[in-house]
Amino acid sequence: MRNNTKTILVGLVAVVSLGIFGVTSARTFWYAPNGEVIVNDSISVIPQKALAKENQPSSYPVRLKIPKIKVDAKIMQVGITKAGNMAAPSNFSDVGWYKYGAIPGEKGSAVIAGHVDRGAKFPAVFKRLGDLKKGDEIFVETAEGRDPIRFVVTGAKLYDYDAQAPEVFLEDNDTLLRLITCTGQFVKKYGTHDKRLVVTAVRVG
Repeated sequence: MRNNTKTILVGLVAVVSLGIFGVTSARTFWYAPNGEVIVNDSISVIPQKALAKENQPSSYPVRLKIPKIKVDAKIMQVGITKAGNMAAPSNFSDVGWYKYGAIPGEKGSAVIAGHVDRGAKFPAVFKRLGDLKKGDEIFVETAEGRDPIRFVVTGAKLYDYDAQAPEVFLEDNDTLLRLITCTGQFVKKYGTHDKRLVVTAVRVG
């Protein structure tokens, strides 16, 4: 039976094998709306909105800079997995922009996710995301090479790892940037942290 729903659910996104540390860990993010619609026969349907963005490569984000927490990271484009989940970045130093959502700097909620750690005491790109406060600056560079797009943090919110959170991806009349990472305690039973941190910033200038 085909599943044509676009509700936001929760699920495991990726299993990242860390051969260098001999560790396998799973990372969880939310299902993303308005992306690929995955059906049981593995056929992926990309909506017209996503197809239209193929003509806008110059406006795509390529780098994220957050001076307060010393983040200077490459932005990868990520979609959703065959299971219907937002894909996670493929490494721990880059971040992933949900390419079927809003483009950073345009109307809507642009979503960028990054790992908090790579196991034990090894920090990843968003290890200090929780240190951001209201008014802190975030910069997104695009492929155009023009001046970076400037955002300022307006707030942060914690969610349970299995919470439904439609507002994270929901597009509205604001020009928002959502940064997501794992936080809280690592739960071996589920192979992930028990909380999700979402930092929201708004475009200025």
